[in-house]
Amino acid sequence: MPSSHGTRRKSRSVMRKGNTLRGISYLLVDYHAGDKVVVDIDSREHTTTPHRRFQGRMGVVKDVGKRIIKISVMLGGKQKILQVKPNHIKPLDPRKSEKDNELGEEIKN
Repeated sequence: MPSSHGTRRKSRSVMRKGNTLRGISYLLVDYHAGDKVVVDIDSREHTTTPHRRFQGRMGVVKDVGKRIIKISVMLGGKQKILQVKPNHIKPLDPRKSEKDNELGEEIKN
């Protein structure tokens, strides 16, 4: 039984990213209020890391600051506001969401 009950407990598989180099293209993305993003935790930077329960969740950008981006994420029936750095999020690919919508319509028909 673990003696610690911290926020990073039981997150080994979620936080494992490998030892690959990451480019700087994530810094070149301009986010605006209303954009849809996906929370993708970067385990190499510990500051402003969202809780592991938000890994892979989709959210909407509410406010863009100089270094921090505020994201609204639905968790259960509640709206949560996350304050994260740009390296912990990535823009939602609109092509994937269109494919998901098309597949959902085909299944309904």
